Amino acid sequence: MYNKLKKVFIIFLIYFFAFSIYKVNASDKKDGIGSFPDSYRPYLLELQNKHPNWKFTALYTNLDWNDVINKENVFGKNLVPKSYSDNWKNTSAGKYNIEVDKGWVDSSRKAVEYCMDPRNFLNEVRIFQFETLTYDETTNELDGIEKILYGTEFYNTIVKYLTSDGKTVTMKEKYSQLILEGAKTSKVSGYHLASRIKQEVGPFLSHASISGRVSRI
Repeated sequence: MYNKLKKVFIIFLIYFFAFSIYKVNASDKKDGIGSFPDSYRPYLLELQNKHPNWKFTALYTNLDWNDVINKENVFGKNLVPKSYSDNWKNTSAGKYNIEVDKGWVDSSRKAVEYCMDPRNFLNEVRIFQFETLTYDETTNELDGIEKILYGTEFYNTIVKYLTSDGKTVTMKEKYSQLILEGAKTSKVSGYHLASRIKQEVGPFLSHASISGRVSRI
């Protein structure tokens, strides 16, 4: 689901990754599975049994579910591929299969509700969408960043770059070291930064955006 405005009701912080959208006070966060509503706990307990080192924190946004869904369920705000079944699409008269973007159509209210309910994603694969984006010095480590970069040309690699006069400079640091330093400076999760680089740039150092040969706009 293509969501142009992401809001989450209750968000989890997994202290080896995590994700948060709203600024909240410390009092809005409660540690432990017991801090979650009863309907969340069976899923979280299953994950805890498989991963004893994972810690879960409930984040309460004080948002009303129906109010959030109503504001998300606005034509053109949340889109799904046109190839999806009608269960995912807005089938209202005059709105059915209208392409808001090429190949994308308005989603159904049920689709919005499904994607907004964290309980539908509390498994070993999907739960990482609830990672925090903030830097945590107790969990952000070079080894973890290198594991994310594994399989790319950034992995265990010394940084080289071009100067404005075309000379190649070889640094002492690896990409993982600079990513971790950037995480500390920006207060953004180093794991998130490494993941975004891998996702957006791809596995190759030859990508045009990091070649040093792209003119500034």
